[in-house]
Amino acid sequence: MRQLGLALLLLLTASISTLAVHRQTLSYGFDYDDYHFVHPYSRADVFRAFHGPWDAAGIERPYYRPLTIAFYAVRFEMFGINASAQHTLSLVLFAAAATLAGWFALRLSESTALAVLTVLFYIAHPAMPYSLVAWVTNQMHLIESLVILAALIWWDAVRNRGAGWWLPLLGFASAAFLIKEDGIMLAPCILVLHATRRRIGDEPLSPAPRLFIAASGVLLLLLIAIRALALSSAPPIRSPSIELAVHNYFYGLDGVVRLVPADRRWQLAASWFVSLAPVAAVLMWRRLSPGVRLTLLSGIAIALLFNVPFVFITKAEQMHVVALGAVLVLAAACAGLIEATRRRDIRSMVLAACAAGIVCLGAVARDIARDFEPYGPVVRAHDEMVRGWMAVPLELREYLTRKNSLPGARRLPADPSMALDVVSFGLHEPERSGEGIAFRWMTGQRTEILVSDHARTVAIPLRHAIELFRQPTRARITADGHLVDEILFDTSEWRMSATALPAPRAPRLARMHRIVIEIDQGWRPAEIIPGSQDGRTLGLQVGMLQIR
Repeated sequence: MRQLGLALLLLLTASISTLAVHRQTLSYGFDYDDYHFVHPYSRADVFRAFHGPWDAAGIERPYYRPLTIAFYAVRFEMFGINASAQHTLSLVLFAAAATLAGWFALRLSESTALAVLTVLFYIAHPAMPYSLVAWVTNQMHLIESLVILAALIWWDAVRNRGAGWWLPLLGFASAAFLIKEDGIMLAPCILVLHATRRRIGDEPLSPAPRLFIAASGVLLLLLIAIRALALSSAPPIRSPSIELAVHNYFYGLDGVVRLVPADRRWQLAASWFVSLAPVAAVLMWRRLSPGVRLTLLSGIAIALLFNVPFVFITKAEQMHVVALGAVLVLAAACAGLIEATRRRDIRSMVLAACAAGIVCLGAVARDIARDFEPYGPVVRAHDEMVRGWMAVPLELREYLTRKNSLPGARRLPADPSMALDVVSFGLHEPERSGEGIAFRWMTGQRTEILVSDHARTVAIPLRHAIELFRQPTRARITADGHLVDEILFDTSEWRMSATALPAPRAPRLARMHRIVIEIDQGWRPAEIIPGSQDGRTLGLQVGMLQIR
């Protein structure tokens, strides 16, 4: 019962603190890469990510993140382009990660105060808005953080057990790596933490099982080889010089551990706090309890080890696990100073300083999160870039144009699912037939169209260019998962598919009806029409939707 009560305390602290610091993100929309990754994924897309780059279009840098793509696919199935729901998911996952961080600190230190401080510092740390909270694309960091924290807690629970209990950690390590490449450091980090605990812990502890050490080495080599094979056809990423690698390493640490450069309001005070608190704790090392010492050294190990992959390139939005280490150091330092101070008046001053430090950190974090305000200068600049990305659906590009051209009093909703009646995935750019009919070609066998939940009927004009492709085809139209129409196209005439959209059928989380048009196959004009230079894959011609 006591453990359940502590878990509920940490969860409640995490939930309240998350809303106190980051609730404004619930009203934010999408930003930058969100528009590229928030789209439907077929099973083939997900499977392809396991043996190729995560972005088959080649727009993003060639990384190997198949579980991230699988997560994005599930996320779109649940939420579509509902930005509000996706930001809610971010806060839920963030509160869960903060709770697990506090639970891990509790297991290391056996101190409830230190665990609560870990939760508070985790939520208030300025590294979190970019890396975990405010940017929907970085939900991959949230799920990676959950996997890493779960692995650390599992290690702590089985640290004195046999090799069989350690082997699930290999699964955690594999999952972390398949989400994001810096997860490669999980297994080495566990071994370092175990060695640290053996040396300074207050309990007898056996060495890590040799079978686990050997299996970890084999696993790391295997994962690196799989990634190299999957990315063999992608342009190689240049390795940095030794000087640049060293610069990247310490630049990343400075930004997360010392919060420099201190260029935002309250950041100078926060920087002094995070710099001095650990130093003060180290100066009082002999007065610190074994649990506080272990937590502090564990935080240092996590920060130093998980910063290693960033010798290649350092970005503020990638430092979530390094920030976990910094949070553990801060929480241990504050708890240790409070614990080691015997005079009541001085202890009150230390408590006030720690509280002020958390408030300053939270203020900086809130200010950083404002970078993602939908009508702020940062997002507006990103919107201008996204408007030129042909991989983003036309309706979303037009939405960004209108969003940034209307006067302030007539602002569009930041959530595209509330601002748009239709968003189409899997259609080429608009064209006109010889008769002046506006249409768009399907980009292949499947097109998905999101329609406002206010719509009650939708009529879709469809035509098959059988005069070009010489083969009939059959179209199957589903609405919200229900088959609503099936049409055989054996002539070149326009056909109308009319569908009723009853209100109870609209997905509540996605907020929009989902219509899917599928045909038997797609065609490449360059392959079947002599002299054609059109290398696109085409399907049916889709006319202007009629929505009522």
